[in-house]
This record gives sequence, structure tokens and C-alpha cells, in this order.
Amino acid sequence: MKNIAHFMSGLALASFVPGVMEDAARGSLLIALGGLCAMLPDTFDFKFVRYLERADAAIVPDVASPDAQTMADQIAEQMWLAVNRNRARVVHLHPARRSVSEWVLYSVRFDAQYGDVIVTLDQDGSTGQAHVGPIDYTYDGALHIEELGSTSLRFSPNGAMVRVEFLPWHRVWTHSLLIAILLGLIFGMVLEPRAGIVAFLGYAVHVMEDQLGYMGSALLAPLSFKRSNGAGWLHSGDAIPNIVTVWLSLSLLLLNMDQVRQTPVISVGPYLGFAVILPCVVLIIVYARRRWRQHLTQLEAERQRDIVAEAQEYQA
Repeated sequence: MKNIAHFMSGLALASFVPGVMEDAARGSLLIALGGLCAMLPDTFDFKFVRYLERADAAIVPDVASPDAQTMADQIAEQMWLAVNRNRARVVHLHPARRSVSEWVLYSVRFDAQYGDVIVTLDQDGSTGQAHVGPIDYTYDGALHIEELGSTSLRFSPNGAMVRVEFLPWHRVWTHSLLIAILLGLIFGMVLEPRAGIVAFLGYAVHVMEDQLGYMGSALLAPLSFKRSNGAGWLHSGDAIPNIVTVWLSLSLLLLNMDQVRQTPVISVGPYLGFAVILPCVVLIIVYARRRWRQHLTQLEAERQRDIVAEAQEYQA
């Protein structure tokens, strides 16, 4: 999810810790610690950890004459090297800059069903496809290489398959429940026990929210740095899940603020039903229908591909 959604989740959970809202009414900023700690995992990763990674190879399109097939072959070669040498390889995918405002951009997709890597150039839609054999790839959708950016992939042998990990430096030791516990203990000893609880809840809610996506996290780092599989329910950039999270957090914050007043004005039951649960359920249903339609479209595309393959085999 986006950092604003994580931040609001951290604030909302902190508001349930006894005494935090009462102190906030008297000017305490302890509640803000929950939001700040909820932003820490991604802040650590994108501001520091990503710059520690070293690549074994870089894929960059030819500026003068970019060719999707050449790039697909280059990526496939790196995957083969990982399997043949029985050693993981980190590969960076970069765009190419033609001028101040013109770039060579492209997308990369790994077809686990057919064992292919597919590259598509933005400028003309041309594609290149290379077969690499069985692929273990759990992330969903194509990876788009944008201006001023790059994508990091790790290819590693996994039996007869090659495992593809998206952003191998992301969601490893920083996205750990054990680190959340450690952070809570530190704040609890330095400040007060409630600060430790708030810090733990803020950090932990970020980790658990990320588990709803495809990438997963290393929940037990530093005991294990293997990323678990995510639930695959959503993408971090999807609008509706972020809206639901922010809406739910704001609604619960407002309710908790009202409950610490000498005379609360919100009726809890109707408020939870009509202002919290109902809007969230409606948005979730809309999102689920949209995802289902995308799934049906993907299934139809795969069916058409099977038909074309069978026809080509018959003609041959």
C-alpha cells in the first residue's frame, strides 16, 4: 500500500491504546509515533537498503535501435546462467535516455505457464519472446521500466525451475515482525511502555498490510531472510484498497476522538454500520468485481493463445 495508507493505519491503531487519545487531547504527540513507525519499513528500504545492492548484470535497450527480441534474449541468458551455475544472479533493468525528455521505455512479463520471458517496447508496441523453461514467479502482472528508474530482479535456481524475485532488496529484514517487537521494546525502555506498544503496532500493521499483496515479506528476519508468499489479494498501488484503508482509519480515529469527550455525540452502533462498515464493504465489492473481470480477460487471452499454438502445430 501507499505510505499515506500505512501512516493512517498506524494512527488508527495507536488511538486504541488506552490513554493515548486522552493524552492527545492534552497536546501529546504519542499518537503520531504510530503513524511514523508505520512508515519506517518502506523508508528504510527505499532510502537506504536499495543502494546497498550490487548487480551481476544490467539490461539496457539500445538507444539508436532498441530491439525487444534482443532484450528478451539477454534476460533469458541471465536466467539460464543462474540455473547452469547454480548461483543466484541479480539483474537490473534500466531505461535508455535519448534526450532530455525522450526515453526508451519497455515492460517485461514472465509467463510462468509457458516458461517465457516477454519484452514489449512502449514506442511501437513491438515484442520479443524467449523461452527459458519452468519459471517460479509469484508476482502478478508486467513490470514497467519507467523514466529515471530501474527494476531489480534476482534469478535463482529452484530445482529444475528458475525463481524470479522482484525487488530482492525490498521487504526483507525491514519487513519483519521480530523487528517490530524489537522496535517496540526500544521505545518502551527509552520512553514509556505505551510508546513501545504504539511503536510495535505501527510497524507491525505495515508488515501485515503488505502481506495482502503478491510480494510477501521476510516475517521472521533476522532468523530467516526468506520472503513468504503474499496473499495475492491486491497490488500496492491499487486505488480502492488504499482508499478503503484511509477511510477505515479516519473513521475509527474520529470515533475514538469522540469517545474521549466528556459527552460523546456519536452513536457507536449506527456509526460503525453506516459510516465505517457499509462504505468499506461497497468499495471492496467494486474492487473484487474489477479484479474478477481482469481475471476473466486474462483467461480468455490464454485460451486464444492455446488456440493459436494448436493451429500453428497443425499447420506445421
